[in-house]
Amino acid sequence: MKDRLEDFIKSHRADFDDLEPRSDTWAKIQKELHQEESKRDYTWLWKAAAVVFLCISIGLAVERSIDTDVDEISEANQSQKSRSAELKQVEGYYTQLISQKRSEIKSVIDKKGLVDVELLKDMEQLDNMYSKLKKDLKRNQNDERLINAMIQNLQLRVEILNKQLRILERISKHEEDEKISV
Repeated sequence: MKDRLEDFIKSHRADFDDLEPRSDTWAKIQKELHQEESKRDYTWLWKAAAVVFLCISIGLAVERSIDTDVDEISEANQSQKSRSAELKQVEGYYTQLISQKRSEIKSVIDKKGLVDVELLKDMEQLDNMYSKLKKDLKRNQNDERLINAMIQNLQLRVEILNKQLRILERISKHEEDEKISV
């Protein structure tokens, strides 16, 4: 059947070639082509919108990440400031107490004329240790062990001074008892 159709077209070719398509046919084809072109023009707009959306999303994610980091740093700084304020308060209390105890010991020693060389050496050694701990704390401000060591050093000094005061009081009381019994 294919051969018969081909033979018919070939034999009547001149009849087909003399006919022109209607003029409105080309106008319809051009209109359809123009509509397809106008549809393609909006694809770049969608691509641009997608890029803008992606950039905004990334920007917001980075901003939130930075805000979180800043908040964590701020909380750490706040915690560090409160620790240093507490340490200063504790240090001030113990320093005042140590000064008070030292002045009491000095007044007793001045009255009796006694000098305890070992006590002075021990206190000087503890003072030096405390100074070293304080320098280390400036370098490592978040080290709890250093803070605890500093507080223990202060407490130890107060304890030593209290013991020395008790010893001096006993000596003083013993001397008074001897005077009374004589």
